[in-house]
Amino acid sequence: MYCEEYLRLTEEVLWKLDVVASSIIEEKSKKQLVEAGVDLMFANALRYLYVDEEITDEVLDTGLSYLEDYHAEKTRKAIEADLTQ
Repeated sequence: MYCEEYLRLTEEVLWKLDVVASSIIEEKSKKQLVEAGVDLMFANALRYLYVDEEITDEVLDTGLSYLEDYHAEKTRKAIEADLTQ
């Protein structure tokens, strides 16, 4: 499914994206940076919802399947660390 939406970003947010982009060796578009940020927020949401027992193993697995493999693995490791504390 594809849905086209437009966001209005403030000068401050655009400046933050420029700073983030400057820290990455290869060139990234603002779209790529925003998508990566959404993935980070999504992974954190899955992590904390799972640790707080608000989602099941199945929902976690489904959610993690929407992330790149390295990001899904990092999230799983963070969950394991949270649960062993």
